[in-house]
Amino acid sequence: MKSPRIAIIILHYKNLADTRACLRSLRKIDYPLSNLPLTKGETQRGFSVIVVNNDASDHAQTFQDEFGDFIEIIQNENNLGFAEGNNVGIRQALKDQKTNAILLLNNDTVVEPDFLSAIVKSDAGMVAPRMMRYDERNKIDNLGIVLMSSGLAFNRSDENQKLFCPCGACALYSRKLLETIVIARRGTSRSNDSYYFDPSYFAYCEDLDLGWRARNAGFKPAYAKDAIVFHKGSASTNKLSDFAVYHTYRNLLWTQFKNFPAPLLLWQSPWLGVGWFFIISLYFFKGRPSIIFRALWDGARGLRFALNRRGQIQRNRKATQKQILSWFASGLFPKSFVK
Repeated sequence: MKSPRIAIIILHYKNLADTRACLRSLRKIDYPLSNLPLTKGETQRGFSVIVVNNDASDHAQTFQDEFGDFIEIIQNENNLGFAEGNNVGIRQALKDQKTNAILLLNNDTVVEPDFLSAIVKSDAGMVAPRMMRYDERNKIDNLGIVLMSSGLAFNRSDENQKLFCPCGACALYSRKLLETIVIARRGTSRSNDSYYFDPSYFAYCEDLDLGWRARNAGFKPAYAKDAIVFHKGSASTNKLSDFAVYHTYRNLLWTQFKNFPAPLLLWQSPWLGVGWFFIISLYFFKGRPSIIFRALWDGARGLRFALNRRGQIQRNRKATQKQILSWFASGLFPKSFVK
């Protein structure tokens, strides 16, 4: 294949100016044309852009007026969150059988013109780019996600750290990966009602959960050093807000429960316990114990709903427990986090 056909999904919620800047940068991409035959009405591009609008419909009209047929717009009736909002875009993109891969891109990013050409060079099932800070462009934002022995995940800030999976702010997923890890809602057919990101998460940790499911299913991650993205970060919600803290740690508990094989969950439990003790202590120290306890309480109550999803994940697991242990970076926490 000369170059894979990519569907780029932009989830829009608030920050209209950010999304417009992101789309303008995509217009400058010099991605080579796909060698797949074009059907009537298709443009001479090797990629498509889908904007999923979680916000007011007048924003959709603004995008349409400025970008025309460069984009396809999906208007949601309400804010579905990051997880289900992106699911809507992925389902739409995969309807086109010519689509080889999906690129998720936060609306608070801009990309270099050769970004797409660089990120597709790897044939891995999922690829993380080099994300730099928007305002300090010589500083790293993240290089994907690193998973520590404590079960806690952090932004990868050093190329020498083990890459566990891409960060959802910008991630390339192959069609094969998405079709393998898709999970049907209970009592429904996979094709008619399925998800890629777990919609019960709403926001935060959904990229880690998808990465876990992909690793369990036998897919490997890759890092594209030359694929440069500039990221503002936490443009829609403050990363230290109660909303962010609550959803991060509630969803992390579900992610661990669903993805660890039972023997390994027992084996790692001392280190997982240390991780959770550290997090609880941290928010006590910050004077915010109520939010972390509410997250853990609601997370524990939700484990019974995650049980069916755990069953599907574990039945499809190809990775051995030895392989899973090799994915963890050494240490319980990154040195920078402890500092």
